[in-house]
Amino acid sequence: MKGKKILIIVAVVAITGVLVVAAVKNKPKEDDTIGGDKTGMRVQVEKVKTDNIETKISSSGKLEAIDTQTVYLDSNNKIIGVSKKVGDSVKKGDVIVVLDQETQLSTQKSLEVLQTKLAAANESLNDLMGASSKGDILKAQQSIATLQDSKKKAQNEIQNVKIEITNAKTDLSEAEKQLKLDEELLKEGLVSQNTVDTEKDKIATMKQKISQSNETIALNTESLKTIDLQITSAQYELDVLLNKEQSTTKKEAITAKKSEIKQLEKDIYDAQTSLNKATTQVVAPINGVITKLDVAEGMSVAAGTVLFTIVDPSKLKVKCNISPYYAADLKLGLDATVKYTGSKTIEVPGKVSKIAAVATTETNTKGETISLPIDVEITKPGDVLKPGFSVDVKIITDTREDVCVVPLLAVLEDDENEFYVYVVKEDGSLEKRTVTQGLSNGLNIEVEGVNKDELVVSNPSEAITVDTKVSYEKIADEKIGDEQ
Repeated sequence: MKGKKILIIVAVVAITGVLVVAAVKNKPKEDDTIGGDKTGMRVQVEKVKTDNIETKISSSGKLEAIDTQTVYLDSNNKIIGVSKKVGDSVKKGDVIVVLDQETQLSTQKSLEVLQTKLAAANESLNDLMGASSKGDILKAQQSIATLQDSKKKAQNEIQNVKIEITNAKTDLSEAEKQLKLDEELLKEGLVSQNTVDTEKDKIATMKQKISQSNETIALNTESLKTIDLQITSAQYELDVLLNKEQSTTKKEAITAKKSEIKQLEKDIYDAQTSLNKATTQVVAPINGVITKLDVAEGMSVAAGTVLFTIVDPSKLKVKCNISPYYAADLKLGLDATVKYTGSKTIEVPGKVSKIAAVATTETNTKGETISLPIDVEITKPGDVLKPGFSVDVKIITDTREDVCVVPLLAVLEDDENEFYVYVVKEDGSLEKRTVTQGLSNGLNIEVEGVNKDELVVSNPSEAITVDTKVSYEKIADEKIGDEQ
């Protein structure tokens, strides 16, 4: 038993010894990890490499919809129906709000009255400027007679309609009494519901007829005013033709008539514009989502009231502010990256779509901050990004591909304003190499004048000169090359 324990101890000691010897044998010598002059000043080095390099401007902002449309009511009206609600997706042309058609009819009537007045005014002007022949005088007299006849007819029609209204109101009163009676009888089961409904329909028809009759009276009353104006104008023209008016008065009349015609033409244009806009259906002007809808069925709404707002969430932009320091680097069409950080980080491409013509100034407790507002349009927004999200923006102002780059701190400037780097030779000596700078991304910089895989001092101190001998820890691929 003791013999077995001794054998196990001896075996463990032997294995441990082998491992120690192997570790010592494989341990790299310091000389194998140090390059250059082993006795020289220790420095950090980097290999010149070829890479792509970009310069960027960073900012942040909030996502906004590019296309937002707010629809207003053109004239006073009443809402008959609303077919959508906030949050609904709509397509261009979808009916959102239905309006009462009364406004459209009223505008049409007003337009017709104005056109009649304009025709009369033009005729009067022609008469004013025409020759005072017997034919003109006879024509003027006939015109007055025709107008007076039209006036009498309009007055008679008004009187007849008023009689009709009186009779209709009497019939309406009787019908309403009958309805009350039938409603009581219905409770007793003595008449049918159909009888009551028929009475209600009859009353509604009577009321509608009375309303239409009142409209006819109003229209004829307006026509009477127009006819009176025409009669006055025609009588004046006749007086001029009969030399009852002085020439000065005639000139003034012509001037006034021209002014009247000009005003009538403007009124007709406005009425025609309103009629063109008048519609009983208000539709979606774009594809999108309804974000605001403040009207409801039955509401009477004034002109200028917001009916609804539609946002197209498929087209997004970021409004952000850039330091004026970068103004010379900005131009329309520059590529950008927009990053949203949430449960997942999402990056999407974009382009600079707008650069403000004027910088803005913001005053706060720290003083004034001047910035240049820009818009970045997102070219492929995807399904996650929404208006209102806060995002980070990086604008790519320039790009170089497959160029030599070195650490930014490796490049120094001498008293003659020339840029240079220290190139490390195999024996640890240094070469001061003049270089031309290119783009920098804040860490590395593009340079011309060095070759790929040459070693440069990555962060030279003031103690280093061309006469300095240096040593450095070999870069990983150099160690592997030495071992092979």
